[in-house]
Amino acid sequence: MNQLLPFISRYSAVILAVLALSYGLPAGFDKVFGQKAGNPLLFYSPLSEKFIYRESLGGHRFNYLDEDGSRYDRPGFEAQLPFLYYKNLEKKKLLPVEVAGHRFDKQAIKAGKQGLEIKSRHLDGHHQQIELYPLFNNDPEVSIMPFPEDVFRFTEKGMEFINADYNRIDQELTSTFTRALKEKGFVFPATVIGGKTTNLKPFDEGFFIRDKSGQVFHLKRILNQPAVSKTGIDPTLDIQDIIISENRRKEFYGTVITRTGDLYLISYDNYRLIPLAIETYDPSQMDFKLLINPLYANAIIGTPVMVHGTAMDTSYKVLCNYDLQRLDPTPAIIGAARDSLFPFQLCFENPYRGQAAPNLLFGGSWSLVGIIIAGCCFVLFTKRKKQVVNKGELAVILVTGLYGLLAISLIKKE
Repeated sequence: MNQLLPFISRYSAVILAVLALSYGLPAGFDKVFGQKAGNPLLFYSPLSEKFIYRESLGGHRFNYLDEDGSRYDRPGFEAQLPFLYYKNLEKKKLLPVEVAGHRFDKQAIKAGKQGLEIKSRHLDGHHQQIELYPLFNNDPEVSIMPFPEDVFRFTEKGMEFINADYNRIDQELTSTFTRALKEKGFVFPATVIGGKTTNLKPFDEGFFIRDKSGQVFHLKRILNQPAVSKTGIDPTLDIQDIIISENRRKEFYGTVITRTGDLYLISYDNYRLIPLAIETYDPSQMDFKLLINPLYANAIIGTPVMVHGTAMDTSYKVLCNYDLQRLDPTPAIIGAARDSLFPFQLCFENPYRGQAAPNLLFGGSWSLVGIIIAGCCFVLFTKRKKQVVNKGELAVILVTGLYGLLAISLIKKE
């Protein structure tokens, strides 16, 4: 036992040192040598009817290209997107503009535009959420949308309102809204709660709530009274989240996202679901963006290595798809050196989660070269000191590379 305790103590310290080094050293290396590129901007041009994009080269330098590889300068790029950069046309007195045989003035362009962005880290289950929500009180006589003095939450038995000023349950509101939901067939508790919890929006559409049985209900508060509608949305859908996006176009309430990556728009037409045929969408590790203009809808999903674009007509029928490889501006020699030095990296940040998410990221094929070099250096230095190579220490180095070599060298047996 007396011999075992020092062994356990030392190797525990070695493991802790390896973990600390695998976090700190790559981060320091990236600060000095890393070159981050911004996300590419991918659009569907209504003029050329092709995908066109801007990619970052780092240092405020950009490439402007289309899917065929044709290059543009910045003014030429913006000219291919008249609905996005219509203010440039307005300043140049070029409005109305003719696109695909139709003329569009400023009012028509603004009326036909809408944007919706859904980040994976904001989805239900991907971040810490305090289960308290404000339900705005819609009053047709009031132009400004005041923030309510109470918040609500769902329990096993009902919808509970809490006065935020006094931290007390409002029994009257709780009873009124719980009864209204039960009358429509709501089965408590709620499993998905979707709404836009800000008054910085043109109007309020309340919340879409999925109950225990899978039914989805639309709940609003009008003159302090509940307005509940049973939407009829398919209860068998494995809904992960419902994202609401109030917009004056009033084409759809928002988006339904399933755990399998299916996307639907909730139409104002009797809550009819409009499917979006977006290939390879994975809500657990992809962001989603929908850009709508008077002629087309452009859906964009992003992965760490690829940006996928889908162009659709105004009925959301797919016209074409395009995959854009993300550009890495880091020189190849820097990438090879990084992989050689750091066979893996301990990370606590995840762009697709809203909280710390410990994760190990492994290097490329050059990591094997770095591990072999670290092992050879250890054997060489040990023999130079005329000592016997410790197989346990060598095994640690052959697994962890430079991290293990530094930890073994710094944490002696003594």
